[in-house]
Amino acid sequence: MDFWVWVSFVLISAANIVTPGPAILNTVRRAAQLGMGRVFPTILGNTLGLAIAGAFCAGGVVSFVLTSEVLWSLFRWLGVGYLVWLGLKFVFKREEIDLSGDVSVSVSGLTLFWEAFLLAVTNPKAILFFVALFPQVMSSELALLPQASILVATFCGISVLSLNGYSALASLLRARFITQARYRRFRVLSGFVLFGFAGKIASEVR
Repeated sequence: MDFWVWVSFVLISAANIVTPGPAILNTVRRAAQLGMGRVFPTILGNTLGLAIAGAFCAGGVVSFVLTSEVLWSLFRWLGVGYLVWLGLKFVFKREEIDLSGDVSVSVSGLTLFWEAFLLAVTNPKAILFFVALFPQVMSSELALLPQASILVATFCGISVLSLNGYSALASLLRARFITQARYRRFRVLSGFVLFGFAGKIASEVR
């Protein structure tokens, strides 16, 4: 793969990734609740979800889904449903914030992982990004598997850096400003933001 093509992909991916979306919102919420040191499963779940989505796109599986209006609409409605469910959870489920540094707030690593994983694999934004960019930067004259591996690994690496940056910022603010009442207001606001994301996707489903 040409180095400058890869650099272009890095810049475009970074601009897409650092723009706040459901994954960043979820990570910030968990970092504000638990602290940066305990959101590793969240970041891992998001990364693995993106890697699987990227692999499917590179393998052409998603291209088949995109050719079927019914299948693509079904996939997008699944994404809408998960965003709505997560938003309702943000708004109505009470969660205690851990400001003590111990593990008194019980949130399992598996819960954090699957929450982020499902958010990543049902995000049409990431799928469309992969489908749109991969054909532009992959050369048919070279082996496709190594190219796809580099692109997916690059995208996931940038995502990890972005989520770590956001979680570090959330953890810093948490230590200085977060109280239980403010965390509750942040969760409710975040829930309505997720409803907004879901509504935007729903409005685009034909």
